[in-house]
Amino acid sequence: MKYLPIILFLLVVLSRGAAAQKADTWVQVSSQTRDFILSMPQQPKQQDLRELKTNYGDQDVKGEVYESAADGATYRVWGFTNPDKAARQQGDADTYLDAYAEMVWEGLLKPQRDALPDDRKRFASMTYVKELSAKAIPGREYTFTIDNLTGTAQLFVTKSRAYVLVAMGPVGGSWTREPFFSSFSVDPAVPLLPTASGAIPGPNDLTDTLQVFKSSQVTERARVLDKPEPSYTESARIFSITGTVVLRAIFSSDGHVTNLVIIRRLPHGLTEKAIKAAQAIRFTPAVKDGKSVSMWMQLEYNFNLY
Repeated sequence: MKYLPIILFLLVVLSRGAAAQKADTWVQVSSQTRDFILSMPQQPKQQDLRELKTNYGDQDVKGEVYESAADGATYRVWGFTNPDKAARQQGDADTYLDAYAEMVWEGLLKPQRDALPDDRKRFASMTYVKELSAKAIPGREYTFTIDNLTGTAQLFVTKSRAYVLVAMGPVGGSWTREPFFSSFSVDPAVPLLPTASGAIPGPNDLTDTLQVFKSSQVTERARVLDKPEPSYTESARIFSITGTVVLRAIFSSDGHVTNLVIIRRLPHGLTEKAIKAAQAIRFTPAVKDGKSVSMWMQLEYNFNLY
């Protein structure tokens, strides 16, 4: 028994040494144009996107992909140089991120899904997790499961570049995601895309010269007669998006819903569906001192999958 503490000490030292050696294999990687840097578990293989037989939808892509592997897991980062055409016309980060999420599922991860037997394909899924506000550029995170393979995808967009980071490995494996995703950063000089504005312009917007009241300031509040429910988009259904869109609006004295402001949004078209539903609300205006007046109201639209 007197040798047991020594043996335990040696085991701890050896395990720490092995872990340190494993951590030391991670290397810093940057693109040819040095617009981004991140860490990968070993020096990655680099390929031009045009050399790969990958489905990118209707996008005429340019750029490169970097791939590395360790502990049974695969790490890839795609650097795209020409964002989606539809997103370019829209001009905001949310539209870009929606388009690239669809491309990841329908294109980049399609080979893994196609390899499954038909009876297991329907269990494969990719789920929206959250917006990534900690980075300097607009980003979004998704998780996915394809049979015994699990992974995380993070998407980032700038004005001229888009980045897709994917880490995937066996369910229950000992591989790690954290060093890969946390190390990603983009050159501060890269021009950014505008984020979607909270204000929704419309033909009936009221001017600052018209008085708008709070609900506590009126004699009778605006009374909703018909509040259509927003529809659920197919894109949002694919990524299992649930949650609440919150809008603030003026219920004007002439019976229109105006000056819509987005308080809380959801991706993949759900915010736009909520806005369309809000604009179709029918109501009787608020009353103050016997006259119809305009009043602020908050609207909430819940989206759930059943």
